[in-house]
This record gives sequence, C-alpha cells and structure tokens, in this order.
Amino acid sequence: MPFALLSKPPYCARKRRCCEGLAIDDTSIILCVDDDSTVLSALRSMFANHFGPELIVEFAESGEEALEIEAELREQGKEIGLVISDFIMPGMRGDELLVRLHERSPRTVKILLTGQSDLSGVKRAINEADLYRFLEKPFINDDIVLTVRAAVRAYRQERDLIRQNEALRAMNAELESVVAARTRELVEKNRMLEVLSVTDKLTGLYNRRKLDAVVEEELVRSRRYAVGFAVVLLDVDHFKRINDTHGHLVGDSVLAGIAELLREGTREADAVGRYGGEEFLIVCRHATRDAGHATAEKVRACVEAHEFPDVGAVTVSAGVTAYRHGDTLASLVGRADAALYRAKAAGRNRVEGKHD
Repeated sequence: MPFALLSKPPYCARKRRCCEGLAIDDTSIILCVDDDSTVLSALRSMFANHFGPELIVEFAESGEEALEIEAELREQGKEIGLVISDFIMPGMRGDELLVRLHERSPRTVKILLTGQSDLSGVKRAINEADLYRFLEKPFINDDIVLTVRAAVRAYRQERDLIRQNEALRAMNAELESVVAARTRELVEKNRMLEVLSVTDKLTGLYNRRKLDAVVEEELVRSRRYAVGFAVVLLDVDHFKRINDTHGHLVGDSVLAGIAELLREGTREADAVGRYGGEEFLIVCRHATRDAGHATAEKVRACVEAHEFPDVGAVTVSAGVTAYRHGDTLASLVGRADAALYRAKAAGRNRVEGKHD
C-alpha cells in the first residue's frame, strides 16, 4: 500500500482509531480541512498519487472537527505536521482555525486555500498563525504537491533541529552535572590534602610546619599592629621510660591522650600542635605572657590529674614566653625552649618562664 489514507466514517466511529499504531517518528500527519467534499476528494486522490506511506492524511469538513482531530492526536502523543485549510467555511473560518491550531501546536506548518480577493484573513493568518503559504482556488495540483513537499520537509527539519537541541541540552546538563560533581570532589580532595599537609597524623593536631607558619603570621601581626601573643612549649616527662617500659604503641596512646587534653584546655583562638616527638606547642593569640602561663598551668594540671590506660599518671613540663620587639621564630621558640629546660632541671611537672 503506497499511501496511508484514512477513510471518512462518522467522526464518533473514526475517533477511536485515529492514527493508532502509527510511528510519528517515521511519518508526518497532514490534516486537510474543507467543507467542500469535491475539494477533499481531489486532495485525497492527489496525495495518493504523489506521496508514499511516510504521509498520514486526515480529513475534516469543518474547523470544529479539525480541532477535535488535533486534540485526539495530541492525547496519543502525536503532532500534526501540516494543515491545509480552506478559508471560507461555515462556522469557523480558516484563519480562525489556523490561529487556534497555532496556539496548540506552534510547530505545525499551515497552508491556507482561498478563492477570496479579500486578503484580511490571510494577513491575520500570517501575523497570528505563522502562515507558511496561501494558495488560491482553484489550485494547481503540481503547485500543491511542491508546496506540501517543501512544507513537510520544513516541519521535519525543525522537528529534528528541536530534538537535536534537546539532546544537546541534555548532554550539556549531564556534562555540567559531571563537571560539578568532579569539581566538588576535587575541592574536597584538595581540602583534605590541605588538612593532611598541616596535621600531625598521630594526634590530629597541627604539625610543626603549620605551627611555624602560625607563629610567623603572629609575628607579622604583632609588628604591624602591636598586638602581643604568647607561646607555650610542653614536653612529656620521662617519655622514653614510657616507651621502654610499655612499648611505642602505649607511648603513642599517651601522646594522643595529651593531645585531647590540650584541645579541651585551650581556647578556640589558640593554635595547638605537636612540635616534634613528645613536644607540643601552644600559640596563644592576643595573649600576654601571664595569660600564656595560666594556659600552660591549666594544661599541666589536667595532664597530672588524668589517668592514662596502661601507664597511669603522666606529667608534663612547660616553658612560656611572649612576643618581644624584634623577635623571630627562632628567638621566640628558643626562649620558650630555654624556659622548658629550666622546668625540667627544676624537677619536672612545672611551668617556667613567667618572669622572663
């Protein structure tokens, strides 16, 4: 069968099988609307002779029936590719029909047949229904055939372009989603790397690299704004004895426990870290030497009162100092280290440096 043509039973019977089973991707639906059965018969014969099964043709004898057909097709997920409508019809005129169809289906290509010399309806269809072309009656078959072929081609090209654009938008959306996800992953990995680069693996506190950077920052701030700060250098007393007696795993557990006590015993503004081995450093921002000494004493007492698993009592010694004009990282930490040495020499489990 070279051409798919639907017969014209009463609409109530035809309605239940309108284009059922037809693949809209492979076909284009044409709707011919004319109240003159002679014209519809001529169009029927012409389409049968010139077009193959890629065209599905529907016929309506009024604008109202044409709108019913369009509504039924839309319910089936199908779209009319081309509508050819007479201009003068009882009830709804052709220009009104095309305007209403355009509101429902803007992509449908619209052709108006008219034997009237008055072009007002044609102008309306052009302005309000995006009219593709109007043909005068009596029409020439070859002109109709060429126009229909061009119109169907234009409809398919626009349909394919829209689908391609939709596919591209979907691909772009997917790509953007992938890029966004990978960007978030990269940001998170970079954040984790940054944390790892400044964190002591055993205790979770700052490492020496980060502590030195914090001290340098505070030195710059103090020189520029005359805002002081203090540092506390702590050392675990007899730590070698703990390792030799209980093993390095227990020694690591002691260091981790002291780190937790340091977190609890210092301010949020303070920078706390492991400075090396069993040494810890506290940078007390915006603090005097007396405030730093008070912090060190608080931490020392907390450690002394804590019961460490497998070890029991552990003590720490601490040296305290505060920023002086002209200080460098080496001079500041060196002064705290000297105070720590005096605390060790004075019997351990004590804080020195308050009167430096």
